[in-house]
Amino acid sequence: MAAEDEGGCAPRYRALVEAARVELRGTGDTEVLIVTDPLCWHCRLGHKLVGEYPDLYGRVKVLFLPGRSFLGSDMAAWVIEDVAGTDRLKPLLDFAYRDLRQPKVSDLDEARMLILAQFTAAFPDMLEGTTLPDLFLRLAKEHGPRVAAGAELARAAQLPGTPILIAGDTIVMGYGPEAWLEALAAKSVCP
Repeated sequence: MAAEDEGGCAPRYRALVEAARVELRGTGDTEVLIVTDPLCWHCRLGHKLVGEYPDLYGRVKVLFLPGRSFLGSDMAAWVIEDVAGTDRLKPLLDFAYRDLRQPKVSDLDEARMLILAQFTAAFPDMLEGTTLPDLFLRLAKEHGPRVAAGAELARAAQLPGTPILIAGDTIVMGYGPEAWLEALAAKSVCP
């Protein structure tokens, strides 16, 4: 079978799964990848749906593709990746997809700082032993390159934007609750 016929099982999509650092657990069997942006409205709907149906997947890998029209969303991805694999992941992830507000500024670093300030206002313990500017620099250094590399892999796989759900060999571009639930319920797995 040619790679273009493999759907979500094609090597270019499997590379995205391997690059994703954030992982959520469900009670089902299917492995899912969601390419997402925390400030994208449709991504937020997808996050909500996945949270409501944990029985339809075993694990969800999350790869961030910060949108150019959502200034500062890369900072949200950095913050979330910083708590990947800890018990802090779910509260910060839910905050990002439910409560985070898009900054109304045109400067990228200012937008990033405003995103970080929202997180630290909601989770003040993030500033224990550090300052907001120092936390900004640490997150940029530790997570900026990885998020950028994951986004570049998504672009190289010719993904048009967010959200994208890949469940086994099924790829759903964009958000639609019926299409997402159908893809999750199919329990498709890659060989």
